[in-house]
Amino acid sequence: MQMRWLLVLGCLLITACSNPGDETSQTPSSTPAQVASKTESPEATPAPDEKKAETPKEEAKPEPKQEEAKPEVTEATPAEQIKTIIADYTKASRSLMTEARKMPGNEGRDYYYANLPKLQKQCGADLNAVVAANADNPANCDAIMWITMNMAGSEAGTKAMDTLFEKYIDNEKMVNLCTVLAQGRMPVKNADAKLEQLIEESPHKAVRASATMALAKNVKDETRAEELYESLIANYGDLTSPMTRGKTFKEAADNALFQLKYLSIGKIAPDIEGEDLDGVAFKLSDYRGKVVVLDFWGDW
Repeated sequence: MQMRWLLVLGCLLITACSNPGDETSQTPSSTPAQVASKTESPEATPAPDEKKAETPKEEAKPEPKQEEAKPEVTEATPAEQIKTIIADYTKASRSLMTEARKMPGNEGRDYYYANLPKLQKQCGADLNAVVAANADNPANCDAIMWITMNMAGSEAGTKAMDTLFEKYIDNEKMVNLCTVLAQGRMPVKNADAKLEQLIEESPHKAVRASATMALAKNVKDETRAEELYESLIANYGDLTSPMTRGKTFKEAADNALFQLKYLSIGKIAPDIEGEDLDGVAFKLSDYRGKVVVLDFWGDW
């Protein structure tokens, strides 16, 4: 019996070794689900050394910078250039005056008048440059007028004066020139002839009236002066001008005629009446032929 069991056990062992692929030879831990998973396509689990191709990313391009809007630069007009040049001169001359006033005695005055011509010359040169670059521009009259009135007597001033009378005699702004030509306030040659020309050729009544007033103040011949004042009253009496300081030409001419006829040297003084310090009435004519000193005074 013992031998029989040994033979049976040996047969079983031989059978088990001869069928290694048989399902019955699998270990109990090998379930059908586990076996099936071993036969699945390798696509389900990619090999560790395989890398999925990546689509290259495009680099973000910087947005173009927007240029800042630049303010539009416009070239100044001739009129604006002339105005700026004159303003700069005015500022510089005032600064010069301020410096001069800090100096003692006549030193400041001498300093001012020694340096002012330099400023005037520079301003005149700048204005002439604008005029030359803008021929026949209406604003040129302002530049030439400034040179005439501020540089009178110099070569530049004389040339500017001639230009005014050649090109701008019909300009209404010539009235400003009449004001400074009156009573020889400008060292201009033939000033009276220039005024006569304005009276004859200017199309503007204000210019002709101002020229007539200026000439009446300038002439030495009293008869001619009276004629000019009478012309003012007759032709321009209702007009006003900077020369008349708010009065009409008639009012200004009447006053000038009265002074010319009665208050000039050698004329008989108009009679006046009043009381002396003692309260005694008297007339100026009572002292005719005697030397009389009149003292006019008052309290305000």
